Amino acid sequence: MATHGANLRQFGLLSAAKEAAENARFHARSARRAITRFARPGAFSYPANRAAAASRFSRNLAAFRGHYSLLLWFSLLAFLFPSHRATMLFLMVISKVVLSYAVLLRLFPHSAILHRILDRRIVAGVFLVVVMVQLALAGAVVYLFIATAAVAPIVVAHAVFRTADSSLAAGAGENGKLAGETIPISEKKNADLESGGGQISDRSA
Repeated sequence: MATHGANLRQFGLLSAAKEAAENARFHARSARRAITRFARPGAFSYPANRAAAASRFSRNLAAFRGHYSLLLWFSLLAFLFPSHRATMLFLMVISKVVLSYAVLLRLFPHSAILHRILDRRIVAGVFLVVVMVQLALAGAVVYLFIATAAVAPIVVAHAVFRTADSSLAAGAGENGKLAGETIPISEKKNADLESGGGQISDRSA
């Protein structure tokens, strides 16, 4: 019996270790995919005109708002590190709480508690209020403006020069590299505006 119990404990430990390793590999792959999508080689080009630049800007702000938010968040933590480490650690802790909430949303997509009582907008609002209150109490609100000023040029440049995935997929599909890739209709329209906007204006002129 003792041997059987020891074997069960060993099996449980091995299963837990295997599950933890699989979760770590999954998160690593997700992070690589997110980084590749954000800064994929060959995914940037100069817009044809102002209309194309505005179309890219509005589309990319919606498509990469999570990436831009993370960039601002890490920039804020970096600026807080030299002189406000306690505040930085507190913000890291509450960001872990929000991350745990996001994981729960994925694990329980049909949970009434998570989607009705703990709505995303409520959680995001509480998170922003806690961040601003903590920064105000620590006298570190200025670092939020500094971080925003540092990140804003990167966001604007990325949003303007990042091309639509559909245009890249279409061009690569002609070369036989990404044939058969699904392309959203909205991205097709934006890609047509980016690629054909200059031609339409030239013809009307």
